[in-house]
Amino acid sequence: MDFEELVQVYEQLEKISSGNEIREILADFFKKVSKDDLKIVTYLTLGRISPEYDSVVLGMADKSVLKALASASGIEIGKVNKLMQDLGDVGLAAEKVLQKKPRTLVPVGRLTIHELFEKLEKISQVTGTGSQDQKSNILISLLQKTSSLGAKYVCRIVLGTLRMGVAEMTVLDSLAIAFTGDKQNKEVLEQAYNLCPDVGEIAEIIGKKGLKGMEKVEIKVGRPIKMMLAQRVQELEEVSEKISGELTVEAKYDGERIQAHKNSKEKITLFSRRLENITDQFPDLVEHLQQGIKAKEFILEGEVLAIDAEGNHLPFQTLMQRRRKYDVEEYIKKIPVRLKCFDLLYLNGKSVMNENYLQRSEELSKIVQKGKNLTLTEKIITDDIEEVNDFFQKMLKEKFEGVIIKSHQGEYLAGSRGWNWIKWKKDYVQEMTDTLDLVIVGAYFGKGRRSGSYGALLCACYDSVKDEFLTVCKLGTGLTDEMLEELPKKLNKYKLAKNSARVVVKREMEPDVWFTPELVVEVLGAEITKSPFHTAGLALRFPRFVRLRDKKAEQATTKKELESMGN
Repeated sequence: MDFEELVQVYEQLEKISSGNEIREILADFFKKVSKDDLKIVTYLTLGRISPEYDSVVLGMADKSVLKALASASGIEIGKVNKLMQDLGDVGLAAEKVLQKKPRTLVPVGRLTIHELFEKLEKISQVTGTGSQDQKSNILISLLQKTSSLGAKYVCRIVLGTLRMGVAEMTVLDSLAIAFTGDKQNKEVLEQAYNLCPDVGEIAEIIGKKGLKGMEKVEIKVGRPIKMMLAQRVQELEEVSEKISGELTVEAKYDGERIQAHKNSKEKITLFSRRLENITDQFPDLVEHLQQGIKAKEFILEGEVLAIDAEGNHLPFQTLMQRRRKYDVEEYIKKIPVRLKCFDLLYLNGKSVMNENYLQRSEELSKIVQKGKNLTLTEKIITDDIEEVNDFFQKMLKEKFEGVIIKSHQGEYLAGSRGWNWIKWKKDYVQEMTDTLDLVIVGAYFGKGRRSGSYGALLCACYDSVKDEFLTVCKLGTGLTDEMLEELPKKLNKYKLAKNSARVVVKREMEPDVWFTPELVVEVLGAEITKSPFHTAGLALRFPRFVRLRDKKAEQATTKKELESMGN
């Protein structure tokens, strides 16, 4: 396929603000794409060249891309830089400067999606001294073969700024429409996607094998499984309405949830809650798992905590110092970690996800050799709510977040938030009610002391039914001077010229700056009230920033949760 065909679709998508229209356009286009090209087209449309969990980074900086544009256009780098500053987008600058290419860059042949994909892969693989120049040269060769309009999208893909309101759930909807004729079948695709969070793979299977192919998608060790989520209740007494009989109450720690995989070749891979490969950040944990888990193959989940020399748990902020690319060995000594294992998904060639919690728990206890750096979660088994509360209070005294209450009959439901697990945290018993995980979708310019930064953030919950983000509050309280200085840098790469098609905002709440829904913040509020100004129909009163969360936008508090909390 010629890349220009894809470019024409991108142009349509960029001008549309209706999520449904985007899905229809993509569905019509997917029908026309060769089944062998579906995987590549899907990746490119999401602005990447592989599934997210592969952590492939093209690694080109704005400076290198602008340098390539200057070489490709024959225009001085200073003028290209000025144009970039005026337009605020490298893609728009590329389109402008390459409208008239010099004779030395008269297009040679046509740029196919396969050539684009292969050269983007080369860019991702180049490392070491002079790598930025090598990457720029590959980019120049791509710019030589594409139109000025194509150059806009090539540069955006290379920089990871292809923002057209299209995300994984949008693509799954479109694939369901294209290959089954019914958007409702997205549920089947999503179930497969929860086991195989690779949209390119899902696209290829549904295109070639239809819905029957979806049913055959299985667990693969080394490929993350979307993590199961917990529901919440307003009162502890509600637990017995949701889970009958005996249940297990486990400690909920203030650490980082990790999914650990070990394949038959002894290779261990660690994934975060966002399904990022974080193996290189925890080589010590890999060693603890190699030595402490008696199994040839496994997929298990646990919470990793920072500990001191005596084995006492340290705060989450201390653990976050371990999320680094450099000086890892130094920080292994400085901040050792402990993994508290709490669930087993796969063991020695067989999935155990469909077994009930008690069976999985028993299997897990058999393979974990308890030690200082690797152990099981603290837990009790009871059918008495008073005992649940006593254990909860005990966990709070030990500086933990709260508890997770688990049904003994519950299966592990990948990617789902069901009543098999219920979380009960210290925030739920404060005078100020629950904390919410909300997504930053916009910002308002600051005044006075906050001049030059953002004065407030527009935050939204997630509507998992419509794959939309609905506004809930303007957040300005609780942001430290340090965070105010850091926010524009963190948010800059998500900045949009207009609102994302996945974000629904009323005119009264329109921000000064729009963002792709990516960054998640934890927010504490006084109460949830009805609101005519916010698209969730509810608003969080007196919201206060708590911290940034290591979550994907789709893992934020849902509209349904918000409604249940507001009742």
